[in-house]
Amino acid sequence: MSSNTTDETSSASMLHGHAAYVAGAAKETIGNISGSAPWQTAGQDDKAAAVEEMRAAKQASGSQTQNPTVGRVEEMLGKGVGCEGMVEEGGNAKGGSAMGS
Repeated sequence: MSSNTTDETSSASMLHGHAAYVAGAAKETIGNISGSAPWQTAGQDDKAAAVEEMRAAKQASGSQTQNPTVGRVEEMLGKGVGCEGMVEEGGNAKGGSAMGS
C-alpha cells in the first residue's frame, strides 16, 4: 500500500498542476481581453507555479505511468490550452511519443 500512496500523491499533484495551469491560462486570457494587468500577471504567475508543481510531481514519481486513455485526454487538453508539457506527458502516457501524434 505504501508504494500506491506515492503514486497517488504524485498523480494528485500532477492533476492539480494541470488544473492550476488551465485556471492560470483562463485568468491570463481574461486579463488580456479586459486589459487588466493584475489579471494578466496573476494568470502568468499561476501558470508558472503550476509548471513547477508538475515538474515536482514528475520527479517524485520516478517513472511514467502509461495509460492510453488518460494520455489521450492529457494530450488533447494540452493542445487546447497551449501547454507543450501536457502534450508531451500525454504522448508518453499513451505509451508512445507525442511527436508521432
